[in-house]
Amino acid sequence: MKKQHIFLNDWLDIHPYINALPSDFYFVKLANRLFEELDERTPEDVRTNIALFVAAYLEDVISGLGLWNAFVEGHRRLYGRNLPFYDAGGNYECGCINVEDVRFIIWYTCQKKMKRGIYLDPLSVEVSAEADKLYGILDEVYDDAPENPLLENFFGSFDGKEDALRKLDWLFGLTYLTCPSMSAYVDDISFADKLIVPAGPLALFLHEWIDLLAGENNAVWKQVEGLYWKEPEIPEDVRARNEEMYRNFVEGTNGRRIVYLDGYDGLKAFLTGVLKWPDDEGHTLPQMKQSRNFVLMAEPEKGILLAKDVCEYIADPLNPIYNKAEAERHAFRLLVEETLCPPDLLAYCIGNGYLSDASYPRVGRKELVAGNADFIARCFLLYYYRGD
Repeated sequence: MKKQHIFLNDWLDIHPYINALPSDFYFVKLANRLFEELDERTPEDVRTNIALFVAAYLEDVISGLGLWNAFVEGHRRLYGRNLPFYDAGGNYECGCINVEDVRFIIWYTCQKKMKRGIYLDPLSVEVSAEADKLYGILDEVYDDAPENPLLENFFGSFDGKEDALRKLDWLFGLTYLTCPSMSAYVDDISFADKLIVPAGPLALFLHEWIDLLAGENNAVWKQVEGLYWKEPEIPEDVRARNEEMYRNFVEGTNGRRIVYLDGYDGLKAFLTGVLKWPDDEGHTLPQMKQSRNFVLMAEPEKGILLAKDVCEYIADPLNPIYNKAEAERHAFRLLVEETLCPPDLLAYCIGNGYLSDASYPRVGRKELVAGNADFIARCFLLYYYRGD
């Protein structure tokens, strides 16, 4: 008799209720079957998560939860295609199971379990082989697997405030799709903060997930206080100072919003000469003296954004410090390392194709990175890309 690795409590941990339904016992058995198919060299906790999440993906598709469909639709709205990394062409069937979906779940689950600085190639032979095995099982059981009646149109409505908060709490970090990216934070973050912290592989805020999940029924969710929040307004005095800095910046750069400076002396000269900051230690950033170079970007409302020691990685034709070889080795870091680059500057570089030499560690794949750069930044950086 095969050893059981996944138990009912494990399954219920990624569900929005505590009392098991008949279908739950079926999916626990399925998850154990999926577990047995996975490569034994993969750590047991990772295999457990993959098996649980792939089984939950099938349950989602056949029960009408809509979570995977929301992910696909959100990705399509952002990028014009169904999934990151994987191109199924005309063979992709929305609302059905797809082997490319399973590949993504395996990559995403494994990647989020890896140590910082280690990156799994989403196109690796290993990921594809594991996905093929698991998809074969899903395809075999697809017609007979039971639906979960509690999940059908789960986010279409709610029964009072407490039910709404319970559903949102589950969506934030306890579903099979949001758990991989949020499990490290979910127990330590208040519910109020969950409303303003992006979650899941697309780093969407809860109201953005709800818009995708509830569709035309999203109006009822606007009754939930704080869910549809507004960006805080910048105080008038701060706005005025930032606008002055912006004017000084573009006047001193012939209209450019971005400038690359070599060494601290170049930075200090720009701060005092172009921005007209006082020449004292309170304004000239002496703590930056050991940095190699600086990139500054001007925003009318936000003022000046600064990143240090990344100029070599930005393929702006007007960047004299760009170094192709260094970019091939290190530009990927901008997409995955928190606080290395301000969000607006990173989005500007991605949007203008300035990270064109960023390479996936160990395997290269520049085109893959370029075509998925914004998604990679969302998936890895979360709040540090979508926050302010």
